[in-house]
Amino acid sequence: MATQPATLDGLVDQAPATLPIRMAEKIVFPTPHLAPQPVAPSRTPTEMLALLSRHSGAPTAIIGRDLHFIYVNTIFANWFGLMPEQLVGVPIRDVYGEHNNTRYMPFLERAFAGEVVRYQRQVRNPMGSEEWHTICLTPCHDGSGQVFAIVTAALDVHELRVTTEALRTANQRLSSHMENSPLAVIETDRELRVVYCSARGAELFGWPAADVRGRLLPDLLALDPADPGLLGEALLRLRGRYETRNRAEATHRRADGSVIHCEWFSSALTDARGELVSVMALVEDVSARALAAQHLRHQAERDSLTGLFNRSAFQASLAQSLERARDSGDPVALLFIDLDGFKGVNDAFGHAAGDEVLREVALRLNGAVRDTDTVARLGGDEFAVLLDADIDASTAETVSRRIFAALEPPFNIASRQMTISASIGVAAHPPLDAHASGLLKNADQAMYEAKRAGKGCMRYATAP
Repeated sequence: MATQPATLDGLVDQAPATLPIRMAEKIVFPTPHLAPQPVAPSRTPTEMLALLSRHSGAPTAIIGRDLHFIYVNTIFANWFGLMPEQLVGVPIRDVYGEHNNTRYMPFLERAFAGEVVRYQRQVRNPMGSEEWHTICLTPCHDGSGQVFAIVTAALDVHELRVTTEALRTANQRLSSHMENSPLAVIETDRELRVVYCSARGAELFGWPAADVRGRLLPDLLALDPADPGLLGEALLRLRGRYETRNRAEATHRRADGSVIHCEWFSSALTDARGELVSVMALVEDVSARALAAQHLRHQAERDSLTGLFNRSAFQASLAQSLERARDSGDPVALLFIDLDGFKGVNDAFGHAAGDEVLREVALRLNGAVRDTDTVARLGGDEFAVLLDADIDASTAETVSRRIFAALEPPFNIASRQMTISASIGVAAHPPLDAHASGLLKNADQAMYEAKRAGKGCMRYATAP
């Protein structure tokens, strides 16, 4: 049987101990430093409930167990273009329609079973626009603990829902961009522990994706705490808030042992107080570019025939060694080597045979010198050796004798064996001045003195 229209007085009388609202008859808020204010007139709980319902700003209704409206406030009725008295006693099916009634019934059944139910749905407002609301269904219990009615209230969460949805969409787009980016994307917390690593990042470094999160990035990259390199220093500057963004290049060894060259573009995210929150890094594999640059440097510094340093690179290395020597006082020695009788090889067997001899000489020179020495081809059949580490009075002579011994075995030229010797001029600082061009000139002159003395000789340049 349909529920008869009910007033708030009747509802309060029916279940005075179970309604969710109890108000004191008199509420006085003292206001310091102000003149006494008149006390608000006394109101009954029914009047206070009516005030709360009418002025709460939320559509509110009470539904009986027979699914008829027991009470609705004005805002609720206005959603349907009606007055409250026009809805009281009306079945909810007649108001919502059979389709919506079927959709809402599972929520109502849970509320009538005693559960406080909350869910969100879109509703059409009186202006015809769709808005998101949070619907709260609160069961009302009688004196025996039975649910006799449900209070339903709708909270407008449209702006929050729209904002949340926009944020979710933006996050999805950002996540998709990060996952599909050709760059590796790595995010860490303020302690440089990884909180996110894109699939490209795990692939680039050969990390198991499941084992990366929570690991310290310097540990994953095997950065030496004592010598972190350019990348480690860049990360420390971000962590120390000395910079907000930077770039660094680094060489890494992947899990499979292969080596990659990477360029890191890193930035720091700080909070309103300026405290570091996280570090985001975009990492590009520049191995191909690094190898190309290395190849260009090799071409610029190396002799194309022998692979030794060329004259320009050797002079630069000599100048750096002499500059260090001026600061440290350590000696530097230069050996200027010229092959004896090499012109006859070219004349008798051609330049191809001569080139083969030069390549073989380069190999023998590299085998004769120490690991710390630098060998170069200055041009033609002229070579040079730079001695700039662990030098004493006999080092230049010792290395020269090893070179003579290395050149002593015959060379196989056009199926014929020939012996080729060399003349060596030595210039050392001290006693000579620490100038690269002057030292080369003095060594060259000493080499000609050695030639005049006979094949396979060595002479020292003397100070003028």
